[in-house]
Amino acid sequence: MDIYEGFETVKQKLIIAGMQEIENHGITDFSLRRVASLCNVSCAAPYKHFKDKEDFIAEIAMYIYKQWKLLQSHVSEMFEENARKELTEICIAYVKFWIANPNFRSVLMLKPESLGAARKDVMSEITDKISMLIKEISKDKDEQIQEEQVFTIRSILYGATSMIDSGEIENADGTISMIRNCIDKVL
Repeated sequence: MDIYEGFETVKQKLIIAGMQEIENHGITDFSLRRVASLCNVSCAAPYKHFKDKEDFIAEIAMYIYKQWKLLQSHVSEMFEENARKELTEICIAYVKFWIANPNFRSVLMLKPESLGAARKDVMSEITDKISMLIKEISKDKDEQIQEEQVFTIRSILYGATSMIDSGEIENADGTISMIRNCIDKVL
């Protein structure tokens, strides 16, 4: 069975296989030949879709960014009438997104110069959204308090994701409720 069967195009298959390659071998030992082999295509196939290895890796990061942006937009639309609820649910979606896609994290933990602007887009998207919603929710608080709220919420998200990933805390409904409660206390 082809594990990349559900993806429509060779380019999509290459991107998904490329994430696995980065997770398994890192950037320094990244092999376009291995990626092509995983997809059962010729070793020339990646060059039909990507200029070079760096372009390929940047495309992987952009793929992740687009997946997150789609999810974030959907959550925002569902809760756009209530900024507090929107913020909380985007944060929960963020944690679930990274837990469900561990190979995405391996790509985004690469050094920024390996990914170019794509990494900045992915990593700053959630921060920008949190900042915007905090300003709306906490408009009566001074700027320093708002910055501390953003920092605290980001810390909760990154810490919870890391602890769930390592098995330190369980990926369960109770954990998600605890994250919601912690965010609520910050607000």
